[in-house]
Amino acid sequence: MIAFATNSIFCRLALTDRANDPLSFTIVRLASGAAILLIIFLKGFSKTKDLLSVKSAMPALMLFSYAMFFSFAYVQMKAGTGALIVFPTVQFVMLGYALYKGTKLQLHEKIGVLVALAGLVYLLLPGFDMPPLQASIFMMLSGVSWGVYSILGKSMDDPIFATAKNFIFTIPLVLILFLIFGVHLTPHGFLWAILSGSLTSGLGYLAWYIVLKQLDTSTAAVVHLSAPAIAAFGGILFLGEALTLRLVIASVLILGGLYIKTRGFRIGFKLNN
Repeated sequence: MIAFATNSIFCRLALTDRANDPLSFTIVRLASGAAILLIIFLKGFSKTKDLLSVKSAMPALMLFSYAMFFSFAYVQMKAGTGALIVFPTVQFVMLGYALYKGTKLQLHEKIGVLVALAGLVYLLLPGFDMPPLQASIFMMLSGVSWGVYSILGKSMDDPIFATAKNFIFTIPLVLILFLIFGVHLTPHGFLWAILSGSLTSGLGYLAWYIVLKQLDTSTAAVVHLSAPAIAAFGGILFLGEALTLRLVIASVLILGGLYIKTRGFRIGFKLNN
């Protein structure tokens, strides 16, 4: 989750400078992730039978979609606010899938989900400090893409190779964008994009796919809700972003929902007795 939150910080550090293009940031970010995972991909290449298939390509498409919408959203959005939108969206996508597959939520889990949803709704209510609508939509689309990416990751037999393959499979799309639009980044923009791609994306997502095998879908969903607090703190510390009352209230509701969902068995016990 620290890696996920740091991606928000790196992205904002780059895109607060209008000389840095969000599409260029995405290109360099994904290319850097693919580069650092290339050796893993080459080692596992000969062992894979269904390397080229629709099922095999879907996670890469979701990874690309997530990264692209993520960058475009952060042109207009603070780090903490963006994280408070993208990660709850991930939660609701993954929980929706878990419910569709027959997972039953206990009473305290339902309460936790509703509290977190209330926090997200409150954050997006119209008002003078409401996040920009277009950026909010982009961030939600990014969250949907990451949610699907995570769901697909639970079925992977080899999460390490799967992560490397997903990044490598984004390269055709990255090359097309590069040939059409080129790359327009300052030296600092390149630095943040490379760090985001290689460390907090490439290695961070590698760790996430490994951890996914140990978690049920509903728990994996709510774990994402710890990232907004980390991103908000980082935004204040490194970007000088202000902490608004709306963001504080939304954070309390969303993170409170996380606590109830994951640790609320005591609450559930009391409510049921």
